[in-house]
Amino acid sequence: MATKTSVNDLIVCPICYEIFQDPKSLPQCLHTFCKSCIKSYISSSVTDKSFNKTDFHCPVCRKCYHVTNPEEWVDTLPHNHLIVSLTDQGKMENKEPLCDCCSRLEQSQPAVSWCPECCDQLCESCVNFHKISRLTMEHKLGNIAERDQNFSVDLFCKQHTSRRLEVYCFDHEEACCLMCATVSHRKCEKVNSLEDCAQNCSADIPNICSEIEDMQKVCDTEITRVTNDLKSMEKESKDIEHKVSTMAEEIINAVRDKEQILIGNLKKTEKEQSMLLQNILTEFSDFKKKIEHDVNILKKSDKLHKNALFLELKRIGKTVSEAKTNFNKLQKGYQTSNLAVHIDETVQKFHSSFDTFGEIKVKGQKEVNYQSGQIVLEKSVIVEGSSCLTDVDVIDGRYLVTTCQIQKMVYILDENGKQLSSSKLTGTPWAVAVLENKTFYVTQRYQNLGRVCMFKVHDDLSVSIVKELKMPQNAWGICAIEARIVVSIGNQSNGQVFRFYDKEGNKCEEHEIPQGASYASGVLATTRKDLLYTHHSGDSLFSVDISKSKSASPVYQGNNMERPIGVTCDPNGNVYVACNGSKNVLQFDKNGKFIREIIQQTSAVQEMYGIRVKRLGNDVKLILTSQGKLLVYHFMK
Repeated sequence: MATKTSVNDLIVCPICYEIFQDPKSLPQCLHTFCKSCIKSYISSSVTDKSFNKTDFHCPVCRKCYHVTNPEEWVDTLPHNHLIVSLTDQGKMENKEPLCDCCSRLEQSQPAVSWCPECCDQLCESCVNFHKISRLTMEHKLGNIAERDQNFSVDLFCKQHTSRRLEVYCFDHEEACCLMCATVSHRKCEKVNSLEDCAQNCSADIPNICSEIEDMQKVCDTEITRVTNDLKSMEKESKDIEHKVSTMAEEIINAVRDKEQILIGNLKKTEKEQSMLLQNILTEFSDFKKKIEHDVNILKKSDKLHKNALFLELKRIGKTVSEAKTNFNKLQKGYQTSNLAVHIDETVQKFHSSFDTFGEIKVKGQKEVNYQSGQIVLEKSVIVEGSSCLTDVDVIDGRYLVTTCQIQKMVYILDENGKQLSSSKLTGTPWAVAVLENKTFYVTQRYQNLGRVCMFKVHDDLSVSIVKELKMPQNAWGICAIEARIVVSIGNQSNGQVFRFYDKEGNKCEEHEIPQGASYASGVLATTRKDLLYTHHSGDSLFSVDISKSKSASPVYQGNNMERPIGVTCDPNGNVYVACNGSKNVLQFDKNGKFIREIIQQTSAVQEMYGIRVKRLGNDVKLILTSQGKLLVYHFMK
């Protein structure tokens, strides 16, 4: 029966039998040793007379390695980070809580309790002393097993370990005891007692907690993305393995087929030549028998009657001349033949050039300077049946989803623009936002009322409506943030109404902002509380923190911004605004500072509404709607 291997069994060097120090792995067999151990072992091996001067064998599996300079070669060996992690884990597994008081006396006793006020772990003897001491007798002790190390805060000064932390210096952002405050912080302007600072600190918890939770959710999103990439890579690896195996099998089968044909021709030729040689051999054998018969007669001539001998001599003399002629003819007619093979030139070239089967590469996004790098129009995709595309988004980095307000259609395209499916809408579509799991939302106007339709893309890439969300006014801009969508809804007066929905289509919250007008606007949520939106008729870009304010601030107005509509951001947080009036795209940094006019007015750019900067295929692309076309730009690296 297999036995369970503990962490400790995996973190011991096979040479010194101690816990690994700077573990290094050999490149082929992957056995791991301490750096100093393997360096010493190699040095001793290559100088041994029983070994080749530059060879050594792995101490575990005896795999042979060729080295020229052991010192430099060991330094280049890969560091085994897994062993380091296991070593740390092994130390944690073996770590037993010890009494802090005894440790100060350089003694070691297991701790059974801990004091939250003293921040000490205590053994049984120290617990008894703690209970009878006048200074600590009222302290409440807890069981050591119930102590949570994550919530343990040391309340004693690091420099004066016997003194408690009593003040906090805001200039240096650190807590200290009174002695430290007197010596090191006497010139600091803001130093308060720790008790005063802690009075109202709980009021900051909601905001800090909200901010950290936002970070946590972003982290969850990234973990999901990386996990999906990991699954995709596993699938890609299996697909490549299958492709390589299939190709190799096809090549081998093709070579075997040609081999059998050539061997068949060889056998046929061998058989034909063998029959020919056999016939010639038979003729020589027959001739030899006749000659042997006549030679025997001549050798036994003394035993023949004179008359018989005379007749035999006449017969032999008559046939000798004819026999010589036939023999010479047979001899000259036979030429020694050898078999040879001519290998086709294609096969010879294939064999001589076949160094490797192929090469595995990792395709990844190189660093792009979005603020200064140039963009180039990669392709112009014509969407058949469309004349006025209003928005565009990307599904799973592979498919484009776009809407047409004239034909009232939504289209699904591949990254090359091939139309995969489409769906007729009842209302007039405007904006589209992809959430997750091939789910996207489309805002529509319908008889002065708005609605948002939730669509699902199926495995065959057809689409169907999952749910309809009714709006009190026309619905315009929409965007996705984490697991929510934000919809910009028309307001009876000026301004914007932003309504949040979860991924199931349930309303979460609503905010009314007096600035702007919701007609033809676009919205971008950089976080769950920070919104950027365009003011179409006011030639403006606004920003609002909905968690703190009910009014927005202008980020940019006028100049080269005329009738802005679409708004998006790149992976670094830089913001892009598509301007329908000035027929250009403006770029801002994540703080709203204008950077440049990244796309200027050209004949190719007409009626810009929607814009996205997202990964499409292997790279991040900028995608614009332009009448009945999608313009796809790539960022130069």
